[in-house]
Amino acid sequence: MLTGIGSMLSNIIRFAKNIVVSLIAIFVCFGVLDFLWLGVIADGWYQSEMAPLLRSQFITWPWVVFYLMYGCVVFVLAVVANRDKSLLYAGIDGALLGLASYGAYNLTAYSIIEGFTLFIMLIDWAWGTCLTSASAMAGWLGFQLVKGKSSE
Repeated sequence: MLTGIGSMLSNIIRFAKNIVVSLIAIFVCFGVLDFLWLGVIADGWYQSEMAPLLRSQFITWPWVVFYLMYGCVVFVLAVVANRDKSLLYAGIDGALLGLASYGAYNLTAYSIIEGFTLFIMLIDWAWGTCLTSASAMAGWLGFQLVKGKSSE
């Protein structure tokens, strides 16, 4: 057991640059794409479909916690798991993670929140799947970028 923990810590130290660059790539990709989606492309849809459900002032900390937590989970489940495979595998695992997590949120919200429309459920679910896939691929590319430089 202690040998396994030591080995894990050794790998974290060994790949610290890869981890940092990968996480930055995930957070930047996720943040930029989600801003474009929520703030530009789909803003009108969310505003018109969810107007009675929206707060006049958003509470910031919950989405910051979500972004940080979700980005780290994307890193572990899609980037680390596929670090020695092709980009496609990271994209597929990211899509599956997005499908499950955004599906859990949207299906539950549609089921229990009066006024949470089928349109928003479907469009947000599809977006979360694509967004997570793209973020996983960005993280994989960041990991590989540092990996490639360290092997030269």
